[in-house]
Amino acid sequence: MTANRDAFVHLDSLQGISPLVQSYLASSNQEAMETYETLSPLAQSRALLYASQIDLSSFETVLSLGQDSQRAVSHFADRMLAQVKDKDVTKIGQMLDSLMQTLDRVDPAALEPKKPSFFKKMFGKTSPSVKQTLTEFERISIQVERIGVQLERAQLQLLKDVEMLEQLYAHNRGFFEELATAIAAGLLKKQQAIEVELPTKVDIVQTTKQPLAVQQLNDFTAQLERLDQRIYDLQVSQQVALQTAPQIRMIQQANQTLAEKIEFSIVTLIPLWKNQLAMMLSMNMDHHYNQLEERLARTNERFTSPTFEQQVMKFKETQQELKTAIQDVFALHTATEQDRQHLQLDVAGMKKTTKE
Repeated sequence: MTANRDAFVHLDSLQGISPLVQSYLASSNQEAMETYETLSPLAQSRALLYASQIDLSSFETVLSLGQDSQRAVSHFADRMLAQVKDKDVTKIGQMLDSLMQTLDRVDPAALEPKKPSFFKKMFGKTSPSVKQTLTEFERISIQVERIGVQLERAQLQLLKDVEMLEQLYAHNRGFFEELATAIAAGLLKKQQAIEVELPTKVDIVQTTKQPLAVQQLNDFTAQLERLDQRIYDLQVSQQVALQTAPQIRMIQQANQTLAEKIEFSIVTLIPLWKNQLAMMLSMNMDHHYNQLEERLARTNERFTSPTFEQQVMKFKETQQELKTAIQDVFALHTATEQDRQHLQLDVAGMKKTTKE
């Protein structure tokens, strides 16, 4: 480096020397070794091989440095963007909204037996809404079951998405490592050019003071500048890959949590809710359709017993827990959808960056 600085001093008196020459002579090249040392032994060997294949006088070889990896990042962005666009996650929100509206139609108090009024006792009239109430509750139970099946399918798709995102994460990591290898190769070549080739060309200029030698020196520094630009482009692509990794993990983990919450709803709460509803419907049917006075008396005792009151209370608690769980799933789904939209914008930006 001392020789480079001495050369820098003597170049001040020469005409036509590009400022880039002085800039490169004064630069530090520690970045090359620092980057190289972060690589695995296998990647280090490949970086050395790539560096040896770079011909600064050939624009094609400079441009081809890391080109395959950079194209892979672009293709990866295409694939990821397609995956994000193809997922119609709004259907899950519609299912959850439909389930909440269906549950809101269920009033546990409507199933509680009510003592007949004075006029009903006199005229022997029964509530005209009994059959309608039971039919409506049965219809609601069927609707809840249907929505539960739809949510189960959505859950399976979420789990498939988790596996797909794991593959994308692995591909992204591979691209990052490939780009790191190419960047290290470019920096190693740059270091070798500055420390070995550049001082030699400077010595020729200082010795001959010929315009042709000056032009060759300027051309060489222009080639170094092109290599610098190529390294920068690769670093931008690598940064994009680095930023994409946590976004993939974030959506993957959100999908896992969403799938778990749906699992809790469709496997635990919905069957429990349906079972308790069926029990209450059965008890209600017994109460309203037993015509024999003795059986009606026994049924009344059964309804006024703590057992039925406890059953009603349990049903209310289960329904509230189910609605709370659905609200949690809906909130998580909304947040996940926002993250997915942000990722779509970021991936579109990645695609644009890798093309520039």
